[in-house]
Amino acid sequence: MQPTNIKQAKELAAYYSKMRGSSDLVIHGIEGKEGNRTTYVAKISFKQLAEHFDIVPSSDAPAGVMLQRSLAVSRGRNIARYIKDNEDFIFPELIAIVETLDVEALAITSICKLVLPALSFRYFVDGQGRLFGVKDILKYAPELADNTVDVKFVLSRGVDADAQIFTDVNKTPTSPNASQCIAMDSRQIMSTFAKDAVMANELLRQRIDFTKASVTASSDSPFLWTLNQYSKFLQMLTGTTVKSAEKLFEDPEQREHWIAFTNKFFAKLYANDFIANAIRLGRGEWTTESIVPTSVFLKSLALYGKVILMNFASKGDEQPDWSFIDKLSAVDFSTANPEWSGRCLNYRGRFEDKTFNHKAMASYLCMVSGLVLPEELETVEEEVLRARADILKQQREANKSQTELALEEV
Repeated sequence: MQPTNIKQAKELAAYYSKMRGSSDLVIHGIEGKEGNRTTYVAKISFKQLAEHFDIVPSSDAPAGVMLQRSLAVSRGRNIARYIKDNEDFIFPELIAIVETLDVEALAITSICKLVLPALSFRYFVDGQGRLFGVKDILKYAPELADNTVDVKFVLSRGVDADAQIFTDVNKTPTSPNASQCIAMDSRQIMSTFAKDAVMANELLRQRIDFTKASVTASSDSPFLWTLNQYSKFLQMLTGTTVKSAEKLFEDPEQREHWIAFTNKFFAKLYANDFIANAIRLGRGEWTTESIVPTSVFLKSLALYGKVILMNFASKGDEQPDWSFIDKLSAVDFSTANPEWSGRCLNYRGRFEDKTFNHKAMASYLCMVSGLVLPEELETVEEEVLRARADILKQQREANKSQTELALEEV
């Protein structure tokens, strides 16, 4: 939107005036050509970043003008935490729109002295979350002031052209999904443990996709679940949060213990042909109409495994008897089994992947196996049965009404 009258021009000028500096920023940078623009990239210290830039004000913007999306404060604080907790933090470049920039060419090709005048408006079209994180961490760790980030300076060409940069930068890139982040992360203990646990199971590692957030129903895919789903499975099985899991799996003995248990657990689950065929053979005709290759089923197995451990602990057996799990051999894990309605399937036959569904599935698996249910699963089971009773009652009343109507017509 270019200002079309004096009032709009004044509003825009007042808005930009909130993004000016209090002193000149003097730095050295590299000049380069990008399309029909000349841009400049410079190393800027945390101290300079905090002093010379502010978050784009979300209020008082003229009608129809948007320079940046509203800041997600939680993301900014996560960035501050990332800086605080890691010695080898690193960031992609930030992109600054500036009103004016004084450029002085130096003897070395493409190297120049840059001066961002105090009265020149400036704001980040990409990077204000990182700006917030830097400002926040410097309150508590001023010793980080000399660390640097890369900033690309782009001269303003008007509100519409400037806003287009935001769209161009954010529209085409594809962010990595949760599985990819876990697969490539070597910093968080939960990430490394999830990978170790998968790789320690020869069959299972052929069924966990490290590249996707979810697996499609395509029959030619060998994968049943994804790495982020399996990471969630491990957390649910161990009853940990993201934070407590980091502490638990930091202990090598605990890592070995849980890997051994999960391997044993999945091996015992092979007693059921639906599960055995899926894990041994991957997706195929045996999984086309099955609930096994779904996230809700995997999470239900986690809660089932958790109850198994509780039952083992209550008996205090050093060599626990797994024979109870053989009772699962007769369970029909096809979507046609009406037992799954109100559990992992809603009453329209569609999958639902919520906490209630996980518990409702786990409750059924535990009852089939003859395990003692914890109170929270008993409560869920009562709710499942109550909902089914209500549906049957409604069906009876509907049938009765139809019968009475038919008799009246006769």
